[in-house]
Amino acid sequence: MPSLTRVEAQQRAEIITVRTTEVVLDLTRQSRAEREFGSVTTIRFDARPGAETFLDFKGVRLNSVRLNGRELDRSSWQNDRIPLTDLAADNSVVVDGVMAYSNDGEGLHRHVDPADDKVYLYAMSFLDAGPRWFACFDQPDLKSRYSFRIAAPTDWTVHGNGPAEQVAPGEWMITPPQPLSTYFVTLIAGPYASLYTEHDGIGLGIHVRASLGDALRREAGDIFEVTGQAFDYYHRIFGVRYPFGEYHQAFVPDFNAGAMENPGCVTFRDSFIYRSRATRAERAGRAGVIAHEMAHQWFGDLVTMRWWDDLWLNESFAEYMAHRCCTEATSYPLWTEFGISRKAWGYVVDQSDATHPIAGNGAEDAQTALQNFDGISYAKGAAALRQLAGYLGDDVFLAGLRRHFDRYAFGNADFAELVASWSAAGGSNLEDWTKQWLLTAGVDTLRYGDGQLVRRPPADRPADRSHAIRLAGVTAEGNLVGEQPVVVAGEPVSYRRPEDAVAVIPDAHDETWAKVRFDAQDWRRLKTLVSRITESGSRVVFWNSVRDQVRDAELDPREALALIGDQLADEPEDVVVNIMLQTAYRSLAGPYAPIGERAARLAEVWALADQILRTAPPGSDRQLIAFRSAIAASSDPDRLDAWRRGDDLPAGIVLDPDLTWAIVTRLCFLADRPEVIDQTLSADRSAAARVNAARARAALPSAEAKQRAYELLTKPAELSAYELYATAEAMFGDSAEQVELTRPYALTFFADMAATAGFRSGWVLGRVPTLGFPLPVTEPAVLAAAESVVAAPDTSPVIRRVLTEDVDQLRRALRSLQRFGSAADQR
Repeated sequence: MPSLTRVEAQQRAEIITVRTTEVVLDLTRQSRAEREFGSVTTIRFDARPGAETFLDFKGVRLNSVRLNGRELDRSSWQNDRIPLTDLAADNSVVVDGVMAYSNDGEGLHRHVDPADDKVYLYAMSFLDAGPRWFACFDQPDLKSRYSFRIAAPTDWTVHGNGPAEQVAPGEWMITPPQPLSTYFVTLIAGPYASLYTEHDGIGLGIHVRASLGDALRREAGDIFEVTGQAFDYYHRIFGVRYPFGEYHQAFVPDFNAGAMENPGCVTFRDSFIYRSRATRAERAGRAGVIAHEMAHQWFGDLVTMRWWDDLWLNESFAEYMAHRCCTEATSYPLWTEFGISRKAWGYVVDQSDATHPIAGNGAEDAQTALQNFDGISYAKGAAALRQLAGYLGDDVFLAGLRRHFDRYAFGNADFAELVASWSAAGGSNLEDWTKQWLLTAGVDTLRYGDGQLVRRPPADRPADRSHAIRLAGVTAEGNLVGEQPVVVAGEPVSYRRPEDAVAVIPDAHDETWAKVRFDAQDWRRLKTLVSRITESGSRVVFWNSVRDQVRDAELDPREALALIGDQLADEPEDVVVNIMLQTAYRSLAGPYAPIGERAARLAEVWALADQILRTAPPGSDRQLIAFRSAIAASSDPDRLDAWRRGDDLPAGIVLDPDLTWAIVTRLCFLADRPEVIDQTLSADRSAAARVNAARARAALPSAEAKQRAYELLTKPAELSAYELYATAEAMFGDSAEQVELTRPYALTFFADMAATAGFRSGWVLGRVPTLGFPLPVTEPAVLAAAESVVAAPDTSPVIRRVLTEDVDQLRRALRSLQRFGSAADQR
């Protein structure tokens, strides 16, 4: 079906102004096999007399459509559009249709909880999924006042973008207080377990499936606290109170994104309601997502982009503000997580053929814009805004935002108008800064040596970016000395090493977006003392440099693994330990190792995880992180089976559902033990268990299991999106044990994935190829097969985009193997 183009959106916005949208939904029929529901939408809008346009409607059947009282021919509904002709100045259109519930997390998603057979609904309207549950003019700059009348089973709870009023048993009215864009209109309906409170006059609610009610009661205190702290912070720095009435946070099943910023009713993936033990770092990550979606209530919801190519700004802004908010206003400082996790995600994309400028990508249709919804839009954009805040100064940065909110409240604006707001607040030379940072692609390298700091842009993507950072020396004890703020651009910057410094660290507080390289002597010294450095940003810069050098084939992965083994056990931050352990077993003992050496390298990772496990305090987060990594790196089925039964567990480790399924999945990857899946399922009837079982079945090392998993990935299947994602993740695994078994599938994977564009769409179409990418089969023939599909003119743009990024990872791994590995081991 056609994706809305920018030209079409501009033409429609010139013709019409939407005033009100009334949606009536009949959700009363809820047998287990129910697939459809009734939706009647009445839209009142102004138009240029005599003009024509179209309405978006992605229903199953169109019962009727009436424009200004006259019945329109239902056969005119083609390609998800209803033509509207001979418009009046004042118009009313009524669309009566039958819609389909989804199982892919878009439109009105319907989930039957296997724990108790209860039905739960939630609506996801982003990016162009709104018309899957109500007729609308679906583009971000046609905001409307909304009202909803919903008929539902009498034991259900209903919430949406505004206060929900139960006007009769099973009948609900929702009237959002402010105009909304179609892409963040939402609804939740079902027998949700809910908790309510109030903060600063704002009604707060948290909602989960009933089967997660106990977990909600454990987690709600932390969620409510972070929410209140974030409201106080944003009210203070934005100077505008939250404008959308109540604030509900619904943790829903099968959710594709981390969360969605629907005004008044944010939806999150329900894995954030931990049914098993969670670490403080995981709760910090959840706090970051909560703060991210709350920042969107101002940037994205209060003021909304005009067209999708400014989507980066919504996400970059929320990403930056969330890390700032959590660090300054909650008990969860997040800049270390940003550097070691979020920025690393963006660095990978920005060094691939899939890279693009942060802004100005000229997305000519909605689906093209979605393909740039990646680590550049989030992490690089946030890093750039952090640089901008330093460049402008906080007073000007925040004053410009307040001007912007005041001028464009409840309307739409583009980046040029935001820049104008900053300029009016006192910002200068923003045009140059924008060109440097937002309209170029690629990652600069900062290198210190011979008393000078030098910036080098990538050779194939030259740019003239300036980096505002701090240089510092580090002593043998790990203390920073001689800190000096500098701005480095085209010319080298001189810096004299302090006398008591044994090494110099560029970007000592991890404040910019760049790869860092060290003087050879400094590198040798830093390798022995990194865990003692007191500044976490400096340690993040070092560890990111290690990963960069491996990916760039500058550092032997064996050396990187030895370095991790030597230093990581003493790293102070749990989030860094977790990420670098994952790097070790997923990368250095995986695709960056010759296939014949992977077992030995995985044994090194196991030894490190075991060392941390034995030395960590029993019951600590550090111990749990190490135990999870020990499971992932284990090559001993007997040990895993003993752990599964609860035998020989380290003191302080208590099996919970997530640990049990991790053990089962790794055991099934190593041994053909399908019976343990059934046994575990019999004790865990949750939706999460169903997903974990799908992952474990796909992991089994038998020809039958792999053929069944491959068919699920490449043919139409009646699986939930999460089960499909889990199957994709386990098809090829992370290590070498199944390379011989899966090699034939790796060679046909890309062509078969391209064919899925014939029966999949939206998030699922792009997620399955990237989650299932056969990187462990690190061989030139696999690269050739992938490149062929990427280059084919008939490959879906969605498939091409995600494969382009992953192909770069395969190409880099092969390059490293050619330099440091045994070429004879790679076919």
